[in-house]
Amino acid sequence: MGNTEKKRTVAGAACPEGLNLPRQTREEYVAEILQQIAAFEERLEEIESDMESSGWDDIGDFRGQLDDLRVRLKGIRSRSEELEAVPDGDWPEASKDMEEILGEAAASLDDLTAGLRMVLPE
Repeated sequence: MGNTEKKRTVAGAACPEGLNLPRQTREEYVAEILQQIAAFEERLEEIESDMESSGWDDIGDFRGQLDDLRVRLKGIRSRSEELEAVPDGDWPEASKDMEEILGEAAASLDDLTAGLRMVLPE
């Protein structure tokens, strides 16, 4: 029974590297990034709809933040489409930069949502 327990431990490892899963291709990575950007854009559309339906007159600051985020997402989309051509030696740095940029966009979107929650009726 000791071997059975040992196998369960290895098979149940929390670390993905222990599972020997196939590595994600660049194309898959870029597709994931584009899906995330699309989700951000969809969330921006929902926020904009909520802003317009609120009837609240003083949303100019928030509209500016929303528009800035749209421009940033467009730039991220362009950068993500260039990732497939990045030389292998530069890939770790390029993917790390992309993760940071996406994280910053997500944080900005969360900040916008939190700010609007304080002023728009539920």
